[in-house]
Amino acid sequence: MVNPKPRSERQKVKKFLQYVSARILVGILSIFPYVLRGKILFSIIRFLAKTTGATKKRIERHIRTAFPKISESEIQEYIFHNLRNLSHMANEFCEEPRMNKKFIDKWVTFLPDKETHTRLFEKGGILVLGHLGNWETMGVSICYTAPKNDLYVFAKRQSNPWSNAWIEKNRASQRIKLVYTDESPRKALTLLKQGKLVAFISDQDAGKTGSFFPFLGNMASTFLGPATFSRMTDVPILFCSSWYDETGKLYFHVEEFERPDLDPRKDPELWEREFTYKWVKRLEEEVYKHPGDYFWLHRRWHTKPENKEELEKFWEGFKSSSERSKV
Repeated sequence: MVNPKPRSERQKVKKFLQYVSARILVGILSIFPYVLRGKILFSIIRFLAKTTGATKKRIERHIRTAFPKISESEIQEYIFHNLRNLSHMANEFCEEPRMNKKFIDKWVTFLPDKETHTRLFEKGGILVLGHLGNWETMGVSICYTAPKNDLYVFAKRQSNPWSNAWIEKNRASQRIKLVYTDESPRKALTLLKQGKLVAFISDQDAGKTGSFFPFLGNMASTFLGPATFSRMTDVPILFCSSWYDETGKLYFHVEEFERPDLDPRKDPELWEREFTYKWVKRLEEEVYKHPGDYFWLHRRWHTKPENKEELEKFWEGFKSSSERSKV
């Protein structure tokens, strides 16, 4: 009798086959022109959403969680727009190694204007953003609007090592480098002190070790990374967001983000709490403006707080330093 392969070996083979399948699919899709490929991908995603149901159900469940009072027609509209966004994201991943200035000028609109993007990004600093619009294309556009600077993205390694290497290579084709969460924090601090750009896409579920903040009416476990690095450095902080129009054009907004009006040396924990509260609220504002563009597939509220009522009571009475100064 032949001994079965150990579980770890079977998992390794499975991940490799998943990687190979994805490479073949992307290779075939990359043959088609950008606009046609987008239409093909949207048709595929809509078909899968109808036949499997899992993707659509998760999107719908999360939209209902965030917007419990909207009508059924609005929910279906958001779902439709969200599925189209997924096709845009897949299309742009296929296109990423070939993206150039001509592509960015055609498919990205810079807000408030391109000159502001160049001025802010050339200074370096911390970029704070969430899963709104398309963060990959935002990254590529930064490399073209501020070619004199380098962009690093704080990211978690993929569980599939082959896929991780592929994504890393794809991003590197546009001068986007990765700083992994399992690396020493000193690396990111050194980059910031050198005037580089370090981006944090920090609205993933942070698990049991995260801190809970109100987001779209629900308690969300949140990473404090952007707050910690902002407290430890004196570099500029930029808030970024993006959304699509009906033609697939991406609107990319950037603004300077104000630090809390507090001394971080006196109470570092309070400073980080205020900073995180402010950027989570700022992201929330953008999601309310562009609800169909948020990445509803990810499990933002997966981790449930054990003291939900206590947290809700605390945040109901919470006022940031800027809010207190207005009183």
